Amino acid sequence: MQAALVVFVCEETLKECNLKEPIKATLELFVEKADELAKEDFTQFIEEFGHQLRYMADPQQFTVSTVAPTQTMTDSFLLTYRMFVQGSEHMRFLNPSKAISEELLDASLSPQWVAEVQDVAQKVHTFLREKPTIPIVFNLIDQQGNTRTESPTRWDILETLLYGDRSHATPALRKRLKNWLSTPFKEQVWELLMMEFRHILAVTLSAIQHLAHYAQIELALSQSR
Repeated sequence: MQAALVVFVCEETLKECNLKEPIKATLELFVEKADELAKEDFTQFIEEFGHQLRYMADPQQFTVSTVAPTQTMTDSFLLTYRMFVQGSEHMRFLNPSKAISEELLDASLSPQWVAEVQDVAQKVHTFLREKPTIPIVFNLIDQQGNTRTESPTRWDILETLLYGDRSHATPALRKRLKNWLSTPFKEQVWELLMMEFRHILAVTLSAIQHLAHYAQIELALSQSR
């Protein structure tokens, strides 16, 4: 997301400039954590190399290889990234199934900031509710032999890989991931999921950095009064 020129102006009452201390602390933390994400090895790798899949055509074998950040890079990135997603966090705005954190919409914040947060969140939520550009379709069979088709959205993929495979594993999401990988092509499916996962992380990171820029403006405006 490209930053647009937005002028944050205080009304004569200065109401919008007088940030409550907890709200100011939340914005400062937002900027701090966005800066940490920008410095992560995961981010540096994506910016330098991107992430790609290579397909090897072979009548006997279908092979996928990746050019991607390591698992250690990704795990380190997610420790901080999760703060912008989880329902319990003060900086939550990425999760389309949860309301934006009240601390990002507090009445002591300027109308311009609130409008920017709402606009960015709405665009991110729309992006996450959509299916990947190349949809992934799973044909699943339950214990009774019944079949069903599942085509996950980007949020399904983000939520499942964020909470079904890593720390804070959720049983339902772990089961979903296990079902997705119940195929003879498990490794290939995993690589496809991880490629989309990294794409989602990169796009939502740009939203975090976009708002961090405006958080700095909001903080500077408050400190100037």
